[in-house]
Amino acid sequence: MADHVFPVEAGHVLAFARAVGDADLAAEIPAQGTVVPATFVAASIQFDPTHMRGMKPAGALSDSNTSGVSVLHAEQHFEYFAPVRVGDLLTVHESDGRRWRKQSRRAGALVFREIVKEYRSSSDELVLRSRMVLVDTEFAVSDEPVSS
Repeated sequence: MADHVFPVEAGHVLAFARAVGDADLAAEIPAQGTVVPATFVAASIQFDPTHMRGMKPAGALSDSNTSGVSVLHAEQHFEYFAPVRVGDLLTVHESDGRRWRKQSRRAGALVFREIVKEYRSSSDELVLRSRMVLVDTEFAVSDEPVSS
């Protein structure tokens, strides 16, 4: 997967702070060097030109190739090696992590997959690593109770 650049911009941090209710950070445009909220790096997906691959809007009807399949966001982990600050220019490298399977009574086979992202500074130092776990289901998850 191709790397992409993530500029940590003051306006973007301000919008994020307001969206998550961080009143202290949302009071004014953050100054250069201000440490950003811990989960802000999730917003880097907006700078990834390939982030919509295989995605559909919520509630969209399935096409014939993916009939009944759901993708669920199961976990998100952030491991920091240095703070992320307004003004940083990070390079994001995404790779596939582990994969494993489990069986579910309501959704059939569950395939768990990790997406690992490494964020590096302009001097190529590792700033943080994130790990997201997605679950692909065999069947659409229903609200129907499962009979024993």
